[in-house]
Amino acid sequence: MLSSAGIGSGLDVNSIVSQLMVLERRPLDVLQQKKEDIDSRISAYGNLKSALATFQDAMQQLSTPAALKIFTATSGNDSVFTATASDTAAASTFGIEVIRLAERHKFASNEELDTYTVGGKNNDALEIQVGSDPANTLVVDLSTAKTFGDIKDAINTDPANPGVTASIVFGNNGNQKLVITAADSGSANELSFSYPGKVKASDFGFQEVSNSGGDPAKLDAEIEVDGYAVTRGNNTIDDVITGVTIDLHSADKNTVYALDIERDTTAVADNVQAFADAYNEIQTAIDGLRDNELATDSLLFSIENGLRNIMNSPASGLPSGLSYLGEIGVSFSREGILTVDTADVESALTNDFNAVSELFSTAGQGFANRLDSLVDGWLALDGLIDGRTDSLDSSKRLLETREESLEYRLTQIEARLFDQFGQLDTLIGSLQATSNFLTQQLSQLPTYGNNNN
Repeated sequence: MLSSAGIGSGLDVNSIVSQLMVLERRPLDVLQQKKEDIDSRISAYGNLKSALATFQDAMQQLSTPAALKIFTATSGNDSVFTATASDTAAASTFGIEVIRLAERHKFASNEELDTYTVGGKNNDALEIQVGSDPANTLVVDLSTAKTFGDIKDAINTDPANPGVTASIVFGNNGNQKLVITAADSGSANELSFSYPGKVKASDFGFQEVSNSGGDPAKLDAEIEVDGYAVTRGNNTIDDVITGVTIDLHSADKNTVYALDIERDTTAVADNVQAFADAYNEIQTAIDGLRDNELATDSLLFSIENGLRNIMNSPASGLPSGLSYLGEIGVSFSREGILTVDTADVESALTNDFNAVSELFSTAGQGFANRLDSLVDGWLALDGLIDGRTDSLDSSKRLLETREESLEYRLTQIEARLFDQFGQLDTLIGSLQATSNFLTQQLSQLPTYGNNNN
């Protein structure tokens, strides 16, 4: 292949071949444009799918009764306790007194030099039992004498550790204490020690650091709910009030604080607004795609028509008698935009929460419930959108196969053109050389005048 102008004649072979290849590449250019169009359509379907998924997320906040049961739990003193409420809660008020927090059982040893060791005889050991089950006992082998640091490491690295941690507190002049703490709080994780072999309790001198005063029951949290005494082994209590989790932060004995559980109508109204916003975004996305990549695709009409059919079809047979979203302040403007009158929605929620819930979430009738099911079908792996993209992917693969074949063919054509025009260049160069030779020879022939001399 030549990479410069003609060698023999000065013929611009590169330029000629390049221009001819532009014509030869036209089928490939058309094919590549088709691939770009397919990529644009696949991307458009991805955008449509994303918009539908966002819409479905908004609907799922309203499509089931549980999703609509949003409650707030308000503490009378957040520094003493806070609380959260699930959909199984019920509106009510309780009086909470936090008498005692749950804590982890904790012991500290005598203060000893960092060179101090324990054990060194056969069968020497430290045994730490967690709770009442002897099976939950950690054994530290002291048949070889160990420092407090060695014992700490042995406890913390034991793969069979039943729930105890160790640390070192460093004092002055190389002194230190070994601190043993239960991994979890409450009386169920009470620690007890035994000393096999020649080891004695005085070798450690463990003293309780926690506030139980020798009474394991005091390791449990204690609260009163409306005067009803409750103890639990930790400071997160989720089994006293149905659907309510109470987190204890500090004790405040003899002071009762209110815990108010209320329906969060504002949060539900916000979800209704999110529902309307997502519906409008779907319409905007459809309009944009119809004007561009998916201008001729009937899928857009199917989606738009499906959404409108549900929005225009009343919910029937509801106990409340409600049938249309417009009855609670959700309606279409003249421009086809779904709008929400927040005051009307909150008023409807306050007056009859169950009626609003039914209008959105009743299986087979609620607006959000029906729309959720409809969109779920579109977004399914074998749904309409995936069917379109799978077909496009198949077409793209065929085009890529043809593209490879054309690229190979064009490489051969280019090589042939360079060869042909290279030969032409050589031929023209040869003819020019012959022409020049003949001209030179003719110029040397004698010239005859017109006179008779």
